[in-house]
Amino acid sequence: MAVIAILLVALVVGVTVKLIWQNSKVPEYVGVHDGQFAPLPNSPNAVSSQALDASRHVEPLPMLATFGATQAALTNTLEEMGKNKISKVEGPYLHAVFTSAQMGYNDDVELWIDEQDRVVHYRSQSRVGYSDMGANRARYDRFRSIYSTFAEGEN
Repeated sequence: MAVIAILLVALVVGVTVKLIWQNSKVPEYVGVHDGQFAPLPNSPNAVSSQALDASRHVEPLPMLATFGATQAALTNTLEEMGKNKISKVEGPYLHAVFTSAQMGYNDDVELWIDEQDRVVHYRSQSRVGYSDMGANRARYDRFRSIYSTFAEGEN
């Protein structure tokens, strides 16, 4: 009986350590490669404007009049949303990490200003877990709503 208890404790500790490690590091797939975000995982914990799967597709956002205005609106939107930290801004690419208040889970939000098509592509994925209970789609909806106020203010 003691051996089973020790094995159970070891298993729980091992799984916990793996989740903490996975949640703390930026995934290798983050970034834009040849105009594309990484494909979404098979799990239902992500959304993207480049997703082919209709259930996980979100519409790209319209680019504002200029690149600078668009980038400022994206940054201001993230600031207004709170609970995130911008970890990378490199030309037309922006990466932010949102952290949930209750469990401290990290979700990666990527934005890419596609000047050729005059849109902003959006990708949001949870680092851990299988289902996000709709959190990434809800985040996109809120992001889109706040971003649209900056677009309206430009007119």
